[in-house]
Amino acid sequence: MAPAPLKLSVVIPAYNEEGGVAGVIGEIRGVLSGLGYGPGDFEVLVVDDGSTDATAAAAEGAGARVLRHPTNMGYGKSLLTGFAAAANDWLLMTDADGTYRASDIPALLSHAPAFDMVVGARQGVLFWGSPWEAFRRRVYLSMASFVAGQSVPDANSGLRLLRKSAVERSMPILCYGYSLSTTMTLSFLQAGRFVKFVPIAYDARTGKSKVRLLRDVPRTLQIMTQVILYYNPLKFAV
Repeated sequence: MAPAPLKLSVVIPAYNEEGGVAGVIGEIRGVLSGLGYGPGDFEVLVVDDGSTDATAAAAEGAGARVLRHPTNMGYGKSLLTGFAAAANDWLLMTDADGTYRASDIPALLSHAPAFDMVVGARQGVLFWGSPWEAFRRRVYLSMASFVAGQSVPDANSGLRLLRKSAVERSMPILCYGYSLSTTMTLSFLQAGRFVKFVPIAYDARTGKSKVRLLRDVPRTLQIMTQVILYYNPLKFAV
């Protein structure tokens, strides 16, 4: 007899993603159905982060339950809203812009429940970018690995599977912006949680990126510093 599917709450933060969100939801539903998931085995939550377009209507039309922020609060706040509203302990987070393939979801699910978090580690040209972008990313990952005390191939991937209960117990530091995914990675590793990195594909997004380097990079560096100060302040003495 096949094991029962791991009950999932799929959480998708979305800000002005009317062009991509319905397709993402449809692909996820198709993949989970192929794995034997029935209607009662998973839910799809889309957190509309103050969108000014038809993101909410597109998500509802695709069968998702939509949670709305009255104003734009940021990627991290959207994820936390979705996590809090999730009915199941296993959370599958992904983006609404089509950069992550639903076909990679089974690879993540195959490592649960042994791991508290399974991170899709992005591969390929679109992840590394130009030579300058690749250099910058390598520096960033080196810093993340220093904070974590082990190799981190992708600290801020938006496709990951994690336990809701582990989020509630392992993240004393929270942020509402883009760097929440980095905070999750470093906090779980520093808290001694079991974390698995699984190689995944990374595609061109639908629509315009919401990442702003001058805003988000300093915030990420601040988060790294806070994690060190909370878990292991002696690292600054090394």
